[in-house]
Parts: sequence; structure tokens; C-alpha cells
Amino acid sequence: MYLEGIITIDPSQLTEIKKVKPTKAFKKFFHHLTLGAISDKEERETFTAVAILQQLNATFRSLKINNIIKISHDDIDFYHDKDGKEDDLKYALDKYEIEVNEAMSVHFKQLKLVLEHEDNDFKYLIEVEINRDHQVGVYPVVIKISGLFKGFNSGDINGKINKTINTQESFDKFKKDKNTWFDYFLNKIKLSLKKQIATDDIQTYIKNKHILPKQKVTTKKDIRYTTNRGGIYGGYHGFDDYLFYSLIWSDAMHNHDTIIIKDSYYENEAGEDLGYSKEVETSNDIFDGESNTDAIDSTVFDEDPLNINEPEAEESTSWFDSDSWGSDSDSSWFDFDSDSDSSSCSSCSSCSSCGGD
Repeated sequence: MYLEGIITIDPSQLTEIKKVKPTKAFKKFFHHLTLGAISDKEERETFTAVAILQQLNATFRSLKINNIIKISHDDIDFYHDKDGKEDDLKYALDKYEIEVNEAMSVHFKQLKLVLEHEDNDFKYLIEVEINRDHQVGVYPVVIKISGLFKGFNSGDINGKINKTINTQESFDKFKKDKNTWFDYFLNKIKLSLKKQIATDDIQTYIKNKHILPKQKVTTKKDIRYTTNRGGIYGGYHGFDDYLFYSLIWSDAMHNHDTIIIKDSYYENEAGEDLGYSKEVETSNDIFDGESNTDAIDSTVFDEDPLNINEPEAEESTSWFDSDSWGSDSDSSWFDFDSDSDSSSCSSCSSCSSCGGD
């Protein structure tokens, strides 16, 4: 069990709306018939990589969040701390600013920062994702914060968990207290962001998350890292003990007296989302690490109450503009991916509106 906070940020920067070739088969067909008039749309942010990183640096350092794990630019790692160095945020960003050239700073696609922090209640893993191109209505900056509980990562872990879930009342109080402190931490980041970055909007969300491993986890040797997914499963230095107790939490609850878990999200040991449930009892077989595979596959989860970063549907302004035509897999008739990509805008591929990339 752990908490996940999500902060989405829409900076007050000039944006360009550009047309992109549709992915659906019938829309591709009409895209070519109409010389590109029928297209999907994306926003392109005009901020440079260096500028947005300087603002984020000021935000985190003002909160004494100064331990960085990784900074990557279009999947190129400019810094990766695998040894747990302290107070290295400024060094990593200075190194990035020296090494990145002007073209990379202007025409990047995605930046990622991974930081760590801790206080009396949580060990935090903070992941920042900055997307220069994104769907209309989707915020370009997303900060995901994983809050792992302090106090369970050593000693008699099962005993500590059992004490926390001894009664429904003790579990509910623990959950409420942790959510209160976690929300306080998220709001400190939100307020600092507003001071450092001119924004049109900032939204925050909190998810209570439970991990349902498909195989029983008894030692840290049973942990399977998924570095391509990142998050608490990314194998980052200093998180082994925290991930271990998070993996055994569901099994401990299943073997205890029945507790009702409300308003929570579930994922497997690889970090893949399983679903959301308004209410479920820990006696349910999905919490049993020895035999939960079939139970998880047959469980119907409830509708997710949070639709984070989901763009609002645009009003159809043309008879041709219909998302119901075709699907991403309909590529047999009208798959024009081999054609030139000049239809992404009305100018040449090196025009200023599409950045030449």
C-alpha cells in the first residue's frame, strides 16, 4: 500500500495549435482527399527545455527537495545517480545546461526528472514529465509523487502492518492521517510552483494504491523491477525496503481479520493498472498472493472517478471529423504511413510552425 499524488500543470506560455496526420484509417483517407484539411490537433509549447528546468529547480530547492536521481532528455540520460548522492540537484541541472545545445533545448519532445525526498511520514519518489507536444486539453507538465510510508521498512514488518490493520477503526485512522499529511505535502509543491511558474491552471489528485502481486512475495529477492515503467518499480537506489513492504501489504491484510478498503486503486507488481474499487473486503482472493491470478482476472472493477489529463472532446465542425470512423488497427486499406509527412502542416518540413522536427 502507498499513496500516489498527481500534479498537472498548464504553464502560461504561448502555444501553437498544429495539425497532425490522423491515426484512424478512414480519417487518413479523407485527410489525403482534402489535402490535409481533416487532421487531428496537438498543442506545441513554446518554452525551452532550459527555461522550464530552471523554474522547476527553483521550485524544488525552495522546498529543500534537492536529491535528484535522474534527468533525461528525449530518453538520453544526462545524469543518473545510482549511488544515492546527496544534494545533487543543482549539479545535475548545471551539467545538463552545459551539455545541451540550443537546438536540443528548443526542439525537445520530452524531458523527465526523477527526484527523491523524505520527511517524518513518507519516503517520496517524485517524477516530472514535460511534453512539448501534447493533445489539446492535456497539460504538458505532469508531476507524479509516490509516497511510501516511513516506519515499515525495517524490523518486524509484518508485525507493524498487523498492528496498523488490527481493527477497521485503526486502519481507517491510519489511512486518513496519511492522506492528510500527503495532501499537505502536495499543496506545498503546488503553492511553490505558482510562485515560480506563471500558470493557467494547476490540478492535484491523490490515489490510495494497493499492489496485488500475482506471486507471493516473501523476501526482497522476489522483487521484479521494471525499469522501463519507472515509478517505485524502477529499481532506483534506496527504495528496495520500501517497495518490499508495499508488496507484502495486501497479503498481510488478507491473512488478518477482514478489513473493508474504500476508494482505492489496484495494480500488479509490475506497476500495471488493474482498476479502481469503491469498496472491497480483504477476505477477497485478489489479496491472496498464492492464488489471486484467476480472482484478479475475473474481478470487475468500478469506473475510475478521476479522468486525469483526459482532453475534452472537440465539437465536430465538419461532416468528415468523426472519431467513430475506423480504428488504430484499421491499416489495411488506407494506411498512408509510407507517404510523405508534408501534410502535417501547410508549409514545408522546416517551417517555424512545426519546428523542423
